[in-house]
Amino acid sequence: MTQFNHIMACIDLSDYSPMTLGYALDLAGKADIKVTICSIVPLREVNPVFMAGMMYPCREDTKEYLEELKTNRIAQINELIRTRYPEFDGKTDIRIKMGYPAEEILAMIDEIDPDLVVMANKGRSNLSSFMFGSSAEFVFRHCRKALFSVRDKHIFKRMYSGNELPESSALRTIIAAVDFSPWTEHILARAGWVAKITGAKLHVYHCIGTKELSWIKSHYMPENTFSEEQFLPKAKQRRRERLEDQIKAAGIGEMAGIEITIDSGDPCEQILSAVKNLRADALVLGPLGHSRSVKFVLGSTIEKIFRHSPVPVLRLSPDICI
Repeated sequence: MTQFNHIMACIDLSDYSPMTLGYALDLAGKADIKVTICSIVPLREVNPVFMAGMMYPCREDTKEYLEELKTNRIAQINELIRTRYPEFDGKTDIRIKMGYPAEEILAMIDEIDPDLVVMANKGRSNLSSFMFGSSAEFVFRHCRKALFSVRDKHIFKRMYSGNELPESSALRTIIAAVDFSPWTEHILARAGWVAKITGAKLHVYHCIGTKELSWIKSHYMPENTFSEEQFLPKAKQRRRERLEDQIKAAGIGEMAGIEITIDSGDPCEQILSAVKNLRADALVLGPLGHSRSVKFVLGSTIEKIFRHSPVPVLRLSPDICI
């Protein structure tokens, strides 16, 4: 059963930072995992200082100011840890950089080489809807490590305007969504490990897509004899048996209480519906689907789920099978 040994938590001291730390430190505490906290000071906060330093070098000590800025942010992060997670006081490595957040996060991932990156779906901007090009989405697309995108399912709404602050919650039900791609066993192994250390129930979910059904129907012989009502029960049973074999191959066959659900329809819609119906607390996905595209494609099932899932999404590393 594959596990994570080093977590990198990305925070910006926004309202979403305590939630991000909560998920990261909870996993770390239950499995004795090393934690590195990454925080990026955006250029918009330091550009005025650079300009002042250029125009009035005798009146503005830019280097001293920037070091003070980093020191203050480290102090704020330490205070947050002492206040909310005292058991981790002095036990985390804190790294501060300046620049464009998404680019600096990706650079730090290359630098410290974590097994898992934890970050919120929103940050200081607190956008009411996702925008193509946002830091969270940019990192989600380009991160070559497993990434845990966290969000509070109780207040996850496109136009949420309440006063409730996002909080981490216990993982009680985890859905592993699989499509028999090369990453299926890895998804099952990772999801099984998280379920084991958190005490969560594992639910394996598979959807027979409408495109697949259309292809089967168009190639069915003799023509015009395809019956979805007759085909689906047999197809679901075959896939259930195959999933049972892959669960054993992933090393989680001995886990108690694993449930399997096989549906049909649009994969994105069905997965999100299963998240709601099963009251899931987290969703585990592969990095890509059967297309195995090197880059994420706008509109792909995984990207749609990332944008619309009300629960945290753990997306595995694209390099996991290489």
